[in-house]
Amino acid sequence: MHVCGCIVEQPFLLSDALPLFQNIFNNIRIFTMLSFALTGTMNTRKYLLRTSAAFFCFLLTTVTGCKNDPATDAWAESHDIAILAYKSDPENGKQYLNVIYENTGKDTYRKIKYQLIERTGTKTDTLENIIIPETILMPKEKRLVPRHIGESPATWDEVQVGKIWVVKDEKK
Repeated sequence: MHVCGCIVEQPFLLSDALPLFQNIFNNIRIFTMLSFALTGTMNTRKYLLRTSAAFFCFLLTTVTGCKNDPATDAWAESHDIAILAYKSDPENGKQYLNVIYENTGKDTYRKIKYQLIERTGTKTDTLENIIIPETILMPKEKRLVPRHIGESPATWDEVQVGKIWVVKDEKK
């Protein structure tokens, strides 16, 4: 699965979004109560102003209620992860990017970020991709990043991996 420039190995689960849905439903309930409480009389101008204010409060609390988890991750450069990127064998006349990653160290990891350097002719592009393994990456474990539906074919001539950063799993 490809999400916001990241390669995500784990599927999206509805239970992951449950806190967001609870926040939205609580804000809808508050918005409804505020709009009924603030309307008082059905004077159109006052009703419109109070409803607009209540709706603005609803939007504000919904947006501020979302938390951004990736900002709290402590990324550290690592040499304990080996990543091999290459073109796949042709499938229906097209080749795709394959990425194999291996934990050669003794630590466990939750996330892996790496630079992918693509060369096409004389032009070189550097991309940063994030791998979020389905389960914690244990020592001496090797995995292939699954290809997501609709992935574009590899059009570059050469590819290599640059720097690698990781988020260690603190729970052991």
